[in-house]
Amino acid sequence: MIDKIIITNLPAFYKINLYNAIAQYEKLFVVFANSSSPDRNADFYSKEINFDYVTVDKGSKLGNVTKILLKVIRRGYRELILSGWDSPLMWLCAFFGVKGRNSLVIESSIFESITHGIKGSIKRIYLKRFSKAYVPGASHIRLIRNLGYSGTVIKTRGVGVFNIRKQPDFVSRSVVKKFLYVGRLSPEKNLTLLIETFGRLPSLSLSIVGFGPDEEKLRKAAKGNIKFFGAIPNRELYRVYQDHDVFILPSKSEPWGLVVEEALNNGLPVIVSNKVGCAEEIVIDGKNGFVFDLDKPDSLQETIEKVLDTGIYNSMRYYISKIDYIKIADDQVNAYLTK
Repeated sequence: MIDKIIITNLPAFYKINLYNAIAQYEKLFVVFANSSSPDRNADFYSKEINFDYVTVDKGSKLGNVTKILLKVIRRGYRELILSGWDSPLMWLCAFFGVKGRNSLVIESSIFESITHGIKGSIKRIYLKRFSKAYVPGASHIRLIRNLGYSGTVIKTRGVGVFNIRKQPDFVSRSVVKKFLYVGRLSPEKNLTLLIETFGRLPSLSLSIVGFGPDEEKLRKAAKGNIKFFGAIPNRELYRVYQDHDVFILPSKSEPWGLVVEEALNNGLPVIVSNKVGCAEEIVIDGKNGFVFDLDKPDSLQETIEKVLDTGIYNSMRYYISKIDYIKIADDQVNAYLTK
């Protein structure tokens, strides 16, 4: 008997960390729909796996995938957990499984997911196949409630477990100058706003780590106080975080924002837009960072100017240095364990 069968898209390191932790208590079988994605660094997927799993190649025929799933399901299971609703594989599993044992991990928030029209109607049909939903935070709950979901909701306060490090000891800083962005260079990340804002703040520096389709355009628009560093391996990112003062994520839409958790774990106060999924769960305004309003044109710059106050800044760094990241990870794991 398998306790949990999990069907998800990619073997991302933060999901593997979560599943490895769950597997210490329950028997898992995980199906990864793809082995990798060109959008990510190679080491985004390099992690030791301590549970039974299978990876479905992109070229695999649906019939072959069905045989694998039927074989697994026939072994017996207590819970079938699906991540998302955007592939034929997820739909197939939702209707193969028994509704009372079907659970859904919500990987979208109200900010970027369509809830009206044909797409909204299709999602409503899909949601009717699930008795339980695992949701990271409030914006994800609003999404499924908007779609009419009335089943059990379990808030996990995370989308996986990042590579937790021993956070730096608190050391007061006399100057706040070095700002950092880590992530995809793509339209939804709203980096044009970041480039324009720092163009008006020449005394501050902005480091941009990552790659993506907007890179050339952003480089052309950047002033001399903005530097691009391309892709940096995940195992080396902690040095980059700890070499900066503040992390910024200005996204127009962001299902969660794992980089916000990584930045905090490395001692950085954060500035995030009010469209970032983790803003309501992770960011405590004035305590460990600030949330700015995308609908107010000067909100980002005004928020940056707030964090330059060394009294406010050092108070946040001290607060961050006392956060128990292991407990936060344990709470997320416990949310998935069978009650």
